[in-house]
Amino acid sequence: MIPKAIIQNVVSTAQLLDRNSKLDLYNLAEIVKNSKYAPERFSALIIRIQQPIRSTALIFSNGRIVCVGTKSVKDSEIAIGHFVDMISSASSLPIRMRGFKIQISSIK
Repeated sequence: MIPKAIIQNVVSTAQLLDRNSKLDLYNLAEIVKNSKYAPERFSALIIRIQQPIRSTALIFSNGRIVCVGTKSVKDSEIAIGHFVDMISSASSLPIRMRGFKIQISSIK
């Protein structure tokens, strides 16, 4: 009998900005709760949430968002939507999620 596959991690990506726009990650790190930005170590702003879905987002200055740590595609969609709302309320730039994609699903 073949064991049932269990999804361990869903990774999703999206684009939040138009091509010529850039996010001020220093400013976002000051405003957004549970965020960390250390550009000398890693070029993305890291945001961790526990609710509504436990997950982590990597936000790059070009507007690319990578969401990791969810257990299903639906949870990933919910989490990335929450991150988009957080960034939108903290930024003066127009934020809109485009090109949502599931990149990797780690399966046990």
